[in-house]
Amino acid sequence: MFDLTGRVAVVTGASAGLGRQLSLALAKQGADIAILARRVEKLEEVAKEIRSLGVKCLPVACDVTNSEIVNEARDKVLAEFGKVDILVNNAGGGAVAPLTEMTDETWNNLMKLDLDSVFYVTRAFGASMIEKGYGRVINIASILGQGGLPELPVIPYHASKGGVINFTRGAAAEWAQKGVTVNALCPGFFASEMNDDSAMDSMDEFITRRTPMGRPGKNGELDSAVVFLAADESSYVTGDILFVDGGWTAV
Repeated sequence: MFDLTGRVAVVTGASAGLGRQLSLALAKQGADIAILARRVEKLEEVAKEIRSLGVKCLPVACDVTNSEIVNEARDKVLAEFGKVDILVNNAGGGAVAPLTEMTDETWNNLMKLDLDSVFYVTRAFGASMIEKGYGRVINIASILGQGGLPELPVIPYHASKGGVINFTRGAAAEWAQKGVTVNALCPGFFASEMNDDSAMDSMDEFITRRTPMGRPGKNGELDSAVVFLAADESSYVTGDILFVDGGWTAV
């Protein structure tokens, strides 16, 4: 069950953090992986880890906020593998500032990175999925796309991840009869490159207080969710918003 041998997966933002973890999770199930990010040296390090699992890995330098560069990356992946079965839109970021002090530049940059990129990458790779009649698109959203957070002023992140959630539903409905499923994974608070040890420590009090399990997520606790959504066995699951958050959105 959940065997991904022979499948080709693309993961954006895969040079570190959750992107690296999700890439390794898919590779452990047998998928060949194309990893996309801007930092080539970091991609090469991740590629070595993935190849050590006995699967192929293609690192591709890509700025997902630029649609032309995204299309070039797609062409490289298809030239190497001939197809793409699984797409994980993981690239993203955040910015902390009160709403009244948020600049146009910060807002626009976050929308490009967190929301526009999902459109660009899904459009680029989704076309080949539709052509072959098979695909699994997994968009990494967030619990903060579902509601506000009084402890931390991150309005662009709320807005962009909320957009990812509804983009997921719209694409799922449009592609439901084309053999392509589109789902979103909404993590709670996990340590990552963006949420480093210092950031996690500063947020520990409210994470512990507001999460029914009383803790942030641990390394590996997203693996089973992404593997399930990527597998053949999830063929009747589309437009789903799957929360992996220790119960945060349950209360």
